[in-house]
Amino acid sequence: LLEKKYSYLSKFFASAIEQKRLFHSLIFYGSNNLIQYAMALELARKLNCLEDGRENCNCQNCRWIRENKHPAVMTVSKIDNKNDDAKTVISAKQIETVLDTLYNSSDYHRVFIFCDAEFKKLSDEEKLVYDEFLETGFSPAQENIEDKYWFPSGLNHDCYSDVVADAMLKSIEEPPENVTFIFLTNNKDDLISTVVSRSQVFGFPDTKDVTYRVDFFERYFSNYPDFTNFDAFDFAQCLYDFQANNDCESYYVIDCIQYYLTQLMKSNYDNHILMNIIFKDIEKLEEAKKMLNSYIKEQTVYENLAFYFAKR
Repeated sequence: LLEKKYSYLSKFFASAIEQKRLFHSLIFYGSNNLIQYAMALELARKLNCLEDGRENCNCQNCRWIRENKHPAVMTVSKIDNKNDDAKTVISAKQIETVLDTLYNSSDYHRVFIFCDAEFKKLSDEEKLVYDEFLETGFSPAQENIEDKYWFPSGLNHDCYSDVVADAMLKSIEEPPENVTFIFLTNNKDDLISTVVSRSQVFGFPDTKDVTYRVDFFERYFSNYPDFTNFDAFDFAQCLYDFQANNDCESYYVIDCIQYYLTQLMKSNYDNHILMNIIFKDIEKLEEAKKMLNSYIKEQTVYENLAFYFAKR
């Protein structure tokens, strides 16, 4: 289901894990937090699989993660992995516990999934979303309580305060080996900017069949990775005009380029030189997103990106 619904993201994460280039802090944003949660568990499964990470692997680690019982995969919310009486927020004490665990060595790849969550009676629409989550083969963080279901929602400044988030910054910036933090939110602006700037940000579109446009820039990449005779100003203006004429976010424009490069990965897995170039370019695109998060003008971001390709 995840591969079908979010093929671009699934392929990117699979390649990043295979190439050992998965970033240590990830932010998933969008309205379907359950699907984000499923993707976080899928990443944890692939990172800890004792075999080859295939979808139907039945090794002990994969079974534990599907059942949400793995000792190295922790969900952190106002109701999950609590060690105090704070009922409406992720507390400083919880963060201290998370950070303390980092000092202990582990044979596993530790994954910490941060979200808001509650037990609730589901509407008909939420029940459909919940059933879709179950189709992924993963279990929720906690079992149902009578007729109430464990249901995640996005982090925001209320349930995950800036002060508490700030306490994690050093560990997010320089985590121990084999540690990945994943933050689920509806909108990246709902998280403190210093966390966003230290993370890779991935949007989870609401529609099942998302179309990533490549027609507006494809001619510039026709000889990729060769950018001879590449006009940087013309390319930057192309990106800016597309955004303005289609009333879309600048993040979508960059996502389209990432999608294009991810498709190149699919047919070039054995070309290690090209794969390394693609990963470097995708990382540059992530830097462009961070510039946008820092409120740098879109035109400036596009020009910076264009001159990167022109000079490479």
